[in-house]
Amino acid sequence: MKSALWQLADLLFPSRCALCGTADHAASDSGNAYCPDCIEKLTPEPLNRCRRCAAEIGPFATSDKGCAHCRTRTLRFKSVVCLGMYDGSLRKALLAAKWSFSAVRMRSLGALLSIKRSADLIDTSFDRIVPIPQHWRQRLVRNFNPAWIIADELASRFKITCDVHVLKRTSRTRPQKRVSVRQRFENQAGTIAVSHPPTVKGQRILIVDDVLTTGATCSEAARVLKAAGAKSCAVAVLARVLDHSA
Repeated sequence: MKSALWQLADLLFPSRCALCGTADHAASDSGNAYCPDCIEKLTPEPLNRCRRCAAEIGPFATSDKGCAHCRTRTLRFKSVVCLGMYDGSLRKALLAAKWSFSAVRMRSLGALLSIKRSADLIDTSFDRIVPIPQHWRQRLVRNFNPAWIIADELASRFKITCDVHVLKRTSRTRPQKRVSVRQRFENQAGTIAVSHPPTVKGQRILIVDDVLTTGATCSEAARVLKAAGAKSCAVAVLARVLDHSA
């Protein structure tokens, strides 16, 4: 019921910025839930990022083989594109969208990802978009998957197929907070499967999620997709979380 009420609120009050609350913005015209000032805060000019994991790195650093945050990790995807780091306004907007179950806000963030990081996404080269799945019990409780919404928005912008059913959760993962990087990767092992392998054979896949921390979830998704015949896998997320365990 809460989800339905929030969706109704999104429709009834579309002219207020979802982040700062101001009514003086062009959200109704642009189709975005955020005002121009907040969009500036949500989409800062990207600093030098690691191409492999999207972590911010020094201005003169290179990341051909990864950075200090990912170099020692076995990541099955080739690259990551993100809207920004998981802090400040982006963190606030993302948490608000998730906990209010707002598809409108989440879709607006997905639109910003597709527009502001368009060149990086095009450079990634992909044939099919695949969101990270939720376990059926989680869907039953929440019926709200941010990854699905973001993936659908990217697919509509780039005119690419979005396949929300090609990946499935075979088991629920243990809580990932306060566990080591190694444990996170171990917790994800065997939790995702490809439902219909012929769908991804020979395809360049863009895996989509809301955030990326260690990369364990997206790496497991990429592993099973490549095992099913996918040609390559890259990742797109709204925010990159630094786990500070490199």
